[in-house]
Order: sequence, then C-alpha cells, then structure tokens
Amino acid sequence: MNNLLKIELDCFLVGEGSVKHKDYNTCYTYGAIRIYTYGLSVTEETECYLEMSGEACSLYEELLKAMNRNWKQFFQELFYNYESLFETKRLDLAMDDFNKIPFFTIEQLYKKCKKNEYYSNRRGYDLIESKFRGTDRARTLYIGKRSSDIMFRIYDKDKEKSLKTAIALEELGSWKRLEIEIKHGVAHSLLKIIAFEELSLETITRGFIKQELTFYSNSELNKTARFWLNYLGNTIPLKIERHYEITGLSDTERWLENGGAITAVKAFEFLKKNKALGNLTSIYSMYESAQYSQPLANKIISHLISINREDLISEVYEDTKKPNLEKNNKNYSKLSSDLSNLSIT
Repeated sequence: MNNLLKIELDCFLVGEGSVKHKDYNTCYTYGAIRIYTYGLSVTEETECYLEMSGEACSLYEELLKAMNRNWKQFFQELFYNYESLFETKRLDLAMDDFNKIPFFTIEQLYKKCKKNEYYSNRRGYDLIESKFRGTDRARTLYIGKRSSDIMFRIYDKDKEKSLKTAIALEELGSWKRLEIEIKHGVAHSLLKIIAFEELSLETITRGFIKQELTFYSNSELNKTARFWLNYLGNTIPLKIERHYEITGLSDTERWLENGGAITAVKAFEFLKKNKALGNLTSIYSMYESAQYSQPLANKIISHLISINREDLISEVYEDTKKPNLEKNNKNYSKLSSDLSNLSIT
C-alpha cells in the first residue's frame, strides 16, 4: 500500500469485507479506496485486491496531483516494479458527450441494433429502460455480455445524474455517456498501452471503440454512419493483441497427462487391487484428507464461473487450505483498474 499507493497503512480503516468468488475476509478502506485481503497480518507479499470506484479514482487523482504525479506515472511504476506479480482484472473507460445536440441518442443506437446496422465482433445487444419523470424513460443500451472480455454500456448520464442529485435536467444539459468494461488479458494489454504509449487517454479510448464497435448506414454494413464518423473523428483503430494461452485447469490437465501424475495414481491403484501396498498408504485415504491449495482453488473457481456452475464454489472453499497468515507466502497482487472506475486487485 505504501510502496505503490504512497498511503501509509495507518491511514486505512480496517474491517470485515469480501469479494464475490474470492476468499478474502478483510477490507482496508481509505475514503472510497478499498483493499481486500486475508486477515490482519498484512505483509508486502500478502495477496490483495485493490478496488476503486469512480469516486475513488477522483480521490486518488487528487492525491497524485499533490505528489506531482499522474496516472501514467502510476501505471508505469506498477509495470516496472510489479509486472510479474499482478494481473489486470478489469479496466473501465468512458467517453462523455456534452454537446447541446448530441452525436446520437440511445433510441437512435437501439434502432440501429434492431435493424442489424452495427458490428461489434458478434456481440449481442440489450436495452434496459427505467422510469424517469412522467412518461419519460431513461435508457441504457448494452452491447456485449458482462461475463465477456468487452462490454459497452451507453446511457443517458444526464437523467441518471438528475435522479441522484435532484438537479433539473435543463440545468445539467445534454450528457450522453459511453462506457467500456474491459477484463482480463485485454484489460492488461490496454493498461500497458495507457502506461507507455505517447497517446492521450481520449485517443486510446476513441481508437479502442473504433476497433470494437461500428454503426452503419445500412444493413449491408458497407458505409459507416455519419454520426459515428463524427463521434470518433480521424482516430486510428487501436487493435489489442489477444493471447489465447492454455491457462487455468487446462494447463493442470495437461500437466496430469504429461507429467506422470496419472500413471502414478494408476500404479497405486494396481498395488492396492493386488494387496501389494506393503508399507505404502492407500491413495484413497490420502484423497479423503487432501485439500486444495489456494492457487488450485482459484483455477477451479475460474473454471466453474466460465461454465456457469457458481453453485459449486462454496464446496471448493470448504475443501481449500486456509492461508497461514504468520508466514510470508509469496502470493501475487492483481490489478483491476478502470479510469471511470478503478479496481485494483
């Protein structure tokens, strides 16, 4: 906390806290900044999960300014000092349109989607409506799923703000927001671009949108809609390299197959069946008392989430070794950031 955030540990409030699908039980809070971890015995090598909401991002940006630093320097330091120790779990970017006459309306984009006049790498769409005032409705258009690596959320930010603050819509003026929720490897690659490329955050955001989402003038998808061209300008599309590596339980499965573990189990089974174990312990009695290590449990949980079997996660936790908080276990920190929201784990 002190080395990266430059905030003394004593400045944090400590209490109970948890993160969905994680085994953390303690939360350190500094304003809206939250850090989740195991127990109270925090060391530099204790695994943690840093989460920043939009409010927390604004708070930390003020702290960065007071230290004569900025987000780019913060992310560069993160990669220079901790690249092998963290993962970017989520990064959210946003673009706001404050024009009196906006580039587009949510209803306009929704009609384009219904007529198949858009392309976003086979992502589907959904429109959520809520009551605003009288017969007026507030609309949010989703393109992509929350469980996927990339999801777009486009909505009437002016109406949301008006409801939260009771400020008249006329005083706020037109405000349309496009947010991108980016996860996993794509988020990590994009964060590195933000840290090291000589591009403004706005240019990076526009380029990413141009690469991943286009609205067209027709269903043949051969002519980009004029309003979309004006919205994104002459920005060059930003292509993020995707790496589809063997990870999680897949590499464990491969290790079992090629590393000899399966044949070792077969050997013990052969000895037991023929009553030839001698002084060896039955592998089945070892199996009954065995518990998952924390890294293996994380792999199992990630696999269960990917196949929509979250109902089994509690059983995995019950069979997982609890971390020894007195030892300096060499775990890793993960980063999940979002510049309209920042979550660091």
